[in-house]
This record gives sequence, C-alpha cells and structure tokens, in this order.
Amino acid sequence: MRAGLTVRTNMRARIWGAVAIVFVAALLVSLAPSSAPAAQQPVIDTSLPIDSSQCVPCHLDLGDVQVAGLKFGHGNHLLISCDGCHSRMPHREDGTERVPMEVCFACHGITHGDMGELATGACEDCHTPSFQLRPKSHGKQWAKKPHAQAADASGVNGCMMCHDAPKDCDVCHAKEVPGLGKMPDTYHSLITPRPKGPAIKIFPKGPVSMSQCVYCHTDVDDVTPGRLIFAHAEHLQRNYRCVACHPKFAHDESGITRPDMRSCYRCHGLNHNSNGQVATEKCDACHPKEFDLKPGDHTAKFAKGAHRKRAGSDPAYCAMCHASSFCVGCHQGKKVSAASTGKPVIPADHRKGNWNSKHGGIFLDGSGACGACHDDQSCKRCHKTVMPHPVGWIGNHAPEPGVDAEDCKVCHADRSKCQDCHHKDTKSNELIASNCVGCHDEMKLKPATRIKHKGFAEHAVHFNVAVRSSVPGGKPKSRPYRCDDCHLGFGTLSAKQNHAGSNGLASASHDVKLCYGCHGSLDYKNQLIAPYPGPKLCLRCHTDLNV
Repeated sequence: MRAGLTVRTNMRARIWGAVAIVFVAALLVSLAPSSAPAAQQPVIDTSLPIDSSQCVPCHLDLGDVQVAGLKFGHGNHLLISCDGCHSRMPHREDGTERVPMEVCFACHGITHGDMGELATGACEDCHTPSFQLRPKSHGKQWAKKPHAQAADASGVNGCMMCHDAPKDCDVCHAKEVPGLGKMPDTYHSLITPRPKGPAIKIFPKGPVSMSQCVYCHTDVDDVTPGRLIFAHAEHLQRNYRCVACHPKFAHDESGITRPDMRSCYRCHGLNHNSNGQVATEKCDACHPKEFDLKPGDHTAKFAKGAHRKRAGSDPAYCAMCHASSFCVGCHQGKKVSAASTGKPVIPADHRKGNWNSKHGGIFLDGSGACGACHDDQSCKRCHKTVMPHPVGWIGNHAPEPGVDAEDCKVCHADRSKCQDCHHKDTKSNELIASNCVGCHDEMKLKPATRIKHKGFAEHAVHFNVAVRSSVPGGKPKSRPYRCDDCHLGFGTLSAKQNHAGSNGLASASHDVKLCYGCHGSLDYKNQLIAPYPGPKLCLRCHTDLNV
C-alpha cells in the first residue's frame, strides 16, 4: 500500500506542478522576442513524454472526445500536463489505448483538505445516461462467489471506485460472512506504471515509408475482411515505394486517407507494350466473392439514363469497371439488355455540320468519351488505318498495304509534329529533287505549278536555284538552298502559317513575309537575291488575281 501511495503522491505532484509550469510558460512567452524561428517539421517521438505537439499533426481538434458513453473534453483538462493521464503513446499495435478509470480517480472524487473535491466523482458527470455502468463481468451470479474470488485475487481497493462500502458491501457481509469485517470506506488512488514501447520517430508530414506505419500496424496486411484482398508484400517485392500509392501520410486532422480505386488503375489493367499487363484487372483478384461489386447507386433508373450525367462529367469513373464494349451495344440502339432503350444515343454536337472535321482532334485530345458508342468497326468505315491505334503504334506506323498515306490526314491535319520527327535527319539537306522525291512522289511533277499539294509546290520551285541565275544575265548561285536556310531552328519557323479569313476560320495560306525575305530583296551588291518582287510572285501561280 505504501508503494501505491507513493505513486499516487508522485502523480498528484506532477499534475498540480503542471499548473505552475503553465503559468510560468505563459509569462515567458509574453516576454519573449516577437521573432520566432522557422517552424520545424512535426515529429511524433514515442520515447518522449506525451504533449499536445505529439497529437495535433493528426488531431486538429483536441476538444471533445467522441467515445460512446463518455462525456469528456480536453479543454477541461488544459491545466494538467498530458502525461499526467497518458503515461505512454496511446496508439499502439493492438489499437488505441484508452486512459483507464483508475487514472481518472487520481483526481475525480478525491478531497484535498479545505479545497474540497479536486474533480467531481459523480458517475453521470462523465458518463452518458445510455452508458451501462455495470461491468460486463458482473453477471447475475457476481454478488455470490465470483466477486469474492476476484477480491481475493486483486484486492478490494478497485471495488471502491464505484461502491460505497457501508451501503453496498458491509450490510450483506454482516449476514453472509460475519467474521469478514468492514470494507475500506475510501478508494486509494493506485496507478500501475505501464512500460513504454520502442523509441520510434514518425514524421506525419514527411514521405510515407514502412517505418512510419509498423509501430502501430504490426500486420500491415490486416485489412477489413469481406471487402478487399490486399497484400503489401506483393507490392514491396516489385520495389514499389510507399509514396506510389500513399502520396501523403494516411492519418491527418481530417481522418484516415486510403488510396481510392482509381489510383489502383495506374497499374492494374495497364498494358506496358510488349511486357503485357503491369498488374491484373480481374475483380476477384482484389475483391472477395462475397463483396458486392455493383455500387449502391447503380439502380434501374441509373442504368436507363440517369448515368448520363456521371458518365459525361467523369468517364474515367465508369471506365474503372466497364470496357467500351459494355456501352457500345446499348448506345448504338441495340436491344442488348432490359435497360436498353433501343434508340441510338446521338449527342447534340454530332449533329453539327463541322463535326466530321472536329472529332479527330477531340479524340486525340482524350476529351471525348468516344468509346462509349464507337467500337473499332465504326471507326473503320472512314479510317482505313487501325483505330484506335494499338499500344506501340508510333514505333512503326507506316500505312498498311492498300492504305493511302492521306488516311492519316483525317485526324492529323496539323503535320508539324510529324515534320519534327520525319525531317529531323534532313534539316541541313540541300533542297534538290533527289532528296525529296524518294518520299514525296508528287514532287516529281513538272512544272511545279502542277503539284496540287501547296507545300510541295512551294519547295519544288526552289529545286533548281543552283543552276539558275538570280537575275537575268547574272551568275548562277554557288549552291542550292538548304532546309535550315528558311526553317531556322528547324521546326520553329514554317513557310506557312494559319491566318484567319473573313469568316473567322483559320485557313492555311502563304506566309509572304518569309518569301519576300528573298524575292524582291537586294543583296549587299544592290542586286536582286531572287526575282519576282511584289505581286509578280503571286501571279506566278494565281493568274486571276487582277493585280
């Protein structure tokens, strides 16, 4: 008992000593300079005494505690040091450790001389009316032999936390066991020291790593049964870092943050060229058989039309479970299920006259949910090339036998990206026929004005400048033009630019500013660099301009 009293005395000394510490600390803060050092990264150190800094990284509100049957607020205990009640880190491998009631009785119900009770000892002040005060161990037969055996094993002091000995114990004992004597009429506050766990530092704002989790989660694969089949080990064997799935610490002031299913699809179902799938997309690989895969909001009404809003705003949500083939039959007006209306789904923008010219860009941009209605065959009616292009297509995308290269232009109207790749090895080549006609047969036509492709025609008229005089009677040029004579930086300056016409639409036209850099300009000897100044250049091809 003496040892117990010593513990109680030390505990109270610590609790009430904290009152003085708080006021002294407040005084020091008020006298401290206004400038403070930069905030350090929060750290939870399990070896240190518990204080509020260990809690606020995850518990922004340390006010009322949401525990069933308990009325408790940290705000009523601010003058007591945290380790006065929490002798060690409350979050442990077997769950969250609640402060035992004997710690509460270090203050509650204790009279301190003339000061009276340190804190209330009335049960209803700390417990809600619905809380069952009688412990589960106190069954119907508890008042007989079971309670006597418990008292022999651990003593009667613990009973006095709840029982008033003269009324609850002594009256019955006088009848049943007259020689037992009276029970103690007060409870002596005894607190059994509890050993601390290993010294671990956790950085809740730092990168997530296994060491941040295993202190509390000794079995990281202990997931809620019935919903998910998951093993960290399989992911660790592939050398995935924790931050790949957990970009931030899983516990913060807003609650527990779990990776959502969409983040799983960054690997599951993803094809990595010839290596195949990175991870399986089969539902039963991650969800047990008893798990209902169908979300609760997928009602008959949702299937018949209400899903349109969600699918239109977030098609990636639907694509997590549904392949485009699931949608196509119904959207094309086929009666593939009871939910099918039998009518095709035709969006309003598809009815506009310019849709055919616009839809390629929308598809390439990924902003249209084309796969909800269109399968490969619906694309092939216009596009002879395989659509959509399979994985690895760019590595060898030469037109298939029987498919004209012009088929690419159905979508790829802007060829600048093609030029940067296809012409990267010709940027300094001489502009002569032999360097061009190998890929562009049309450029063989003579005269160049017969070439229908304007870009080819513009280049072809410059093929023979090396043997043609700059001006009548002058000397031939020493060499042909090179591609980078005009295409400075190659790919950054084009001989054609898009200009808005009178109708406001962009149209491909000549950038005559580039042409007049030579045509009609004089060299340092005051001689024409190239003939046909001003409108004469245009009249070479456009004979009907009337200028």
